[in-house]
Amino acid sequence: FYIKRKLYVHNMGHATCAYLGNLMGLDYIYESIAVPEVRILVQNAMQESEIALSRRYGAPMMDLQEHITDLLYRFTNKALKDTCARVGGDPARKLSAQDRLIGSAKLVLENGQVPAYIAVGAAAGLIRLMKEASEEKDAKALLCETAQLQEEDVLVSLIMEAYDRLTNGADIAALRRMAEQNKAVSRKNIV
Repeated sequence: FYIKRKLYVHNMGHATCAYLGNLMGLDYIYESIAVPEVRILVQNAMQESEIALSRRYGAPMMDLQEHITDLLYRFTNKALKDTCARVGGDPARKLSAQDRLIGSAKLVLENGQVPAYIAVGAAAGLIRLMKEASEEKDAKALLCETAQLQEEDVLVSLIMEAYDRLTNGADIAALRRMAEQNKAVSRKNIV
């Protein structure tokens, strides 16, 4: 449980923060997490993962919430000088089937929830992966290959929706609103 918690919560949140920071041209994790919209996306992505871990392993939610609060505070630590470039490095590994972004999202899906916020982080990671790809590839094909997903998978749709919005100029606030809407629709709570 604790290994999955580190991978699926800490590392996934850290990577999401880095990739969103990259999109905004920020150098450091502490700069990225200081952007309110980024903080909301990262915090909610970590909560999606923690809820799934709680359901899977029966861990108390209070402990998990305290863990998220602690992690978010650590991300603000300027003394670490943790760069978005370093933390977001090796996007192919971070988008692989069992690693932090896709592994977390799959766990959320397996527990009957929609990983709306994690999908935003994965989309931002896909943008970095596309920039680093040695050959020209279609983004959806690269995502499916890297994450070992099928084109018709719900997760692919969620990630590609965010990816398409990002590549068409949407800002971080628009992505947060999209994630909120996707989450609400999944709960059938649209007013």
